Amino acid sequence: MKTLSPRSLSRFLAPAVWTAVVLAVVAALWAPSDTDPGLSPYSLTVSDFAALDRGGPIETTMALLGLASSVLLVVARVRLPSMRGLVSALLGVWAVGLVVAAVVPTDPLVTELSTSAQVHRYASIAAFVALPAAGLVLARRLDADHHARRTARSLRALSWAALAGAVVMAYSAGPGGRELIGLMERLLLGCEVVLLGLLGRYVQRSGSVGRPL
Repeated sequence: MKTLSPRSLSRFLAPAVWTAVVLAVVAALWAPSDTDPGLSPYSLTVSDFAALDRGGPIETTMALLGLASSVLLVVARVRLPSMRGLVSALLGVWAVGLVVAAVVPTDPLVTELSTSAQVHRYASIAAFVALPAAGLVLARRLDADHHARRTARSLRALSWAALAGAVVMAYSAGPGGRELIGLMERLLLGCEVVLLGLLGRYVQRSGSVGRPL
């Protein structure tokens, strides 16, 4: 029985990652109207909508993103020295955090969080911070390669935008009184999923000698 090697997996890597990215965007946009048209996507987070629709498109897509990221991690560690070490560790935190957040539910629209909701929150925070951190570390490593400088610039811009969004969202969740927290989270998620797609494209294309990155 034949098994898929990392080289074979790499051919399907970018399409798989970008498919997961598209599904994540669609789920984030569609879930509010599907769950309850009266709920505002600007004042409620994606997790709030997921808690109201257990096993729905948001949780399913989060799990798919985590699995796609795990495949990306396996291929990247085998093929690219630049993706090993701290980068792969941070990408692993992102993948595991997404899966945990998808499996462990938060509490719907309450102020006092249960134990499972706390696990969900911190798994999400770890994931949202780990991915842009991985992007920044990788961008620094790629600065020395003139073929990959365009990729490095894109990674750095998306990573800083995601981290800035995380800071604004943290302020909104605390002193900001959750003002526009849903909008801030969706902007943050937008940066993160595009960053993930860019990583998938980089890992796939870097295996072809002489192709620009």
